Amino acid sequence: MKVTHIFWSLGFGGIETMLVNIANEQAKAGAEVSIIIINDWLEKSLVDTLSLRVRLVCLNRKLHSRSLSFIYQLNRVLDRLSPDVIHLHCSELIRLLCNKQSRVACSTLHDLPIGSVRHGRLMNLVPFAHMVLARSSNVVNIDEVPLVFSISNAVQQALHDNYGVESTVVCNGIVTSRFVSRPKTMPGRQLRIVMVSRLEHDKKGQDLLIRAVAALQGTVTVDFIGIGSSMEYLKQLTAELHAETYVRFLGKQTQGYVATHLADYDLFVQPSRWEGFGLTVAEAMAAGVPVLVSEGQGPAEVIQGNRYGWVFANGDADDLQRQIVFIKEHYGEAMTKADEAKDYVRNTYDVSVTARAYLQNYEILKK
Repeated sequence: MKVTHIFWSLGFGGIETMLVNIANEQAKAGAEVSIIIINDWLEKSLVDTLSLRVRLVCLNRKLHSRSLSFIYQLNRVLDRLSPDVIHLHCSELIRLLCNKQSRVACSTLHDLPIGSVRHGRLMNLVPFAHMVLARSSNVVNIDEVPLVFSISNAVQQALHDNYGVESTVVCNGIVTSRFVSRPKTMPGRQLRIVMVSRLEHDKKGQDLLIRAVAALQGTVTVDFIGIGSSMEYLKQLTAELHAETYVRFLGKQTQGYVATHLADYDLFVQPSRWEGFGLTVAEAMAAGVPVLVSEGQGPAEVIQGNRYGWVFANGDADDLQRQIVFIKEHYGEAMTKADEAKDYVRNTYDVSVTARAYLQNYEILKK
């Protein structure tokens, strides 16, 4: 089977990481896999992890360019590759494909759905309308895609309830074998917390974690791994709460760094206000690190409620603080859960499981 994945960029982000891992695994399973990246935005550390069996095609469109030439270029490349399946990683890309190509296209919704599917006649009148609309929506033209995937049951339900679009759940996956396991030891005087995510506090909830850590007055520390638009706000909040000693911002780190250093921590916290899956939660579980996440979201689905970790009331910094204290005081139980979680994530969320599920579902498009 010939599979071509398409995305705008190959920068530092969860979708891009997933894309590379899935492509590598599909190639390993015997598929002929290619990736088309539209914009001239490539993260070298991510490109370096791409298997030699995967063909990378870069269209090198300048970011924010208004030229339409890349659309012609894209379809020329697809004609040359002649894929059996075109896997889009954002639904608005369906409008860039010619009719022949769009008939074998599928798309993955990588987060909880937001925004509008279309905006009246604007989509037909203005060539770049789909790109403008996509900035505030991740479901642009999703109802025109022949086969839609959701990364979790939470995403599938929201897509159906809010937009009437049916989808098939294929959960995200990680390379579980990459992660160094945390030693089965009790934490020191301070509980070391880590969060790996884009710094976008309105969605990801880093402000909640900073408030909880500040209130615990030195009994815990937190390291934030990632970059984003909220960096300055979060640093200012940390200073206002006099928590600079307990809060560190480690910036952007490679997949290899995360896989090696998650094991240095005693607790992984994902305090997102809304989240479709929680890839980094699965990574922490693979490393044998206890996890604490917000309730009612994708991450809570990953840990099966309180079965493989703990949940706190979404948006509630006080409850987050209470749960951190509870885990610190019951760390023996935390290690038991973490050990069970490690086996669960390897059997459920390894990228090999994800890749096989996609390859099986692609057969629908070939009928």
